[in-house]
Amino acid sequence: MKVCSLYGQGFYYIPGTETCIKLGGFLRVEWDANAGGSFTPFLNGANAQFFRGGDQLTTRSRAVLTGDVREQTAYGTLRAYFAGGWQYTTNDSPTLSLPGNAVGAGGGAAVTSPNNSNAYLLRAFVQWGGFTLGKTASFFDFFSTSKYTHQTNFLWQEFGGVGINTWGYTQQLGNGLVASIAVEDNTFFAHPIRDLQQAGPAGTIGGLFGPTFFPILAAGGPTNGTFDNAGFQVPDIVGSLRVDQAWGGAQLAVALHDNRTRYYQATTPGVLAGVAHAGDKWGWAGMAGLELNLPTAKGDTFAVQTQYCVGTSEHCINNAGVRQQDLTFSLVNTSRIGLGWTDDGFESNTAATRATGIQLATAWDVVAAIQHYWVPDVRTSLYGAYVNWKANSSAVDTLVCHANGFASGCADWAAWQIGSRTIWNPTRNLDIGVDVVYTDLSKSAFNGAVVTFSPSGAAPNTFTVASTHVWSGIVRAQYNFYP
Repeated sequence: MKVCSLYGQGFYYIPGTETCIKLGGFLRVEWDANAGGSFTPFLNGANAQFFRGGDQLTTRSRAVLTGDVREQTAYGTLRAYFAGGWQYTTNDSPTLSLPGNAVGAGGGAAVTSPNNSNAYLLRAFVQWGGFTLGKTASFFDFFSTSKYTHQTNFLWQEFGGVGINTWGYTQQLGNGLVASIAVEDNTFFAHPIRDLQQAGPAGTIGGLFGPTFFPILAAGGPTNGTFDNAGFQVPDIVGSLRVDQAWGGAQLAVALHDNRTRYYQATTPGVLAGVAHAGDKWGWAGMAGLELNLPTAKGDTFAVQTQYCVGTSEHCINNAGVRQQDLTFSLVNTSRIGLGWTDDGFESNTAATRATGIQLATAWDVVAAIQHYWVPDVRTSLYGAYVNWKANSSAVDTLVCHANGFASGCADWAAWQIGSRTIWNPTRNLDIGVDVVYTDLSKSAFNGAVVTFSPSGAAPNTFTVASTHVWSGIVRAQYNFYP
């Protein structure tokens, strides 16, 4: 194949064409302590209860192939990019390479898994004439999580770690300044809108925050509640203004999110359950970020970013990357459990509240990191983040907080993290890294409540709802086999 020098190192002409291609990829192996694959700290679910039935170690192997295809047209470079492959993680369902039946975490008869594929798709997009179309990072993104930590971002949002479907246009304004506008598929990270009368599991507080805390939680502990979101009809709208120059870079961005519900679940005079519904309400998010190239050593950088969200919590908090999941904290320490849920909004229609319409939750965060190269093949970062979420709802105050003896704002919570990562490059394309992070739920929802549940098959245990914390760590080796 003939070398193609138009687009940099590693490109070759596809024989018989004027189209150039670059092939590459990476292979990653890791062990996580008190965290899931790709270093997601155990903050909720069975593993975050830290009883003998839960896992404390997770292993993952991931292989990714990349393809970058480009050619020149009358409107500039036409590019298609793909990054995808396969992975296997502790407790994954049986795969083609590990066929067979699986026994559930609670025991019982083995059953055939409905899914025997562990395919992984990170990127699949086309770029041409300023347009970007397909699965890629959001135009809302700025802070590069992977540059400073192995952690999957949690207390801030960066969609680039998994990619989202977006159609966007970028205009070059000169001197490193660009303006972008895009529509983006919000279903990947969409958070719930709660109707406080919607039917939920037995014994719930209006179906709002999973099983009731007064006095008994359902077996297994806190869960996700039900939601009243309408189906996907309006994409998120994102606009950004970014500059990249020799000193570093900066960005301002905004996002609009349409909050839509189905129907009220209770009837009051003039408002019928299953017929009347709240009017749509726009949520919005804003962010500002700055990254500086430091003079201390080649590659040294400092970055800081803040995000503020009203009715679009997914632009501030990444609690799972699962559509309509709101359980964010159910973290257990000895005799204590920390609780927190992340929703976009709330509505109710009762004699006490009447039809409220959608009341939008708010959240804000800040994340900062610094990275230093001790020598060209060893670098260390220090990073930290803080997030604060508020229900901001009179319906929650009336029907959940006051009805159960709490003050207004009982569902609000806040958390912070601090961590450090060191990477050694014994050879140019091999990364060997260690990352440790401390996560602290500094303000728990429903603080002071006393709850009882039976985690992971253990005998019933009584917990006080209060601040909790967890240490998490990872060891990772990654071979990047692209030029």
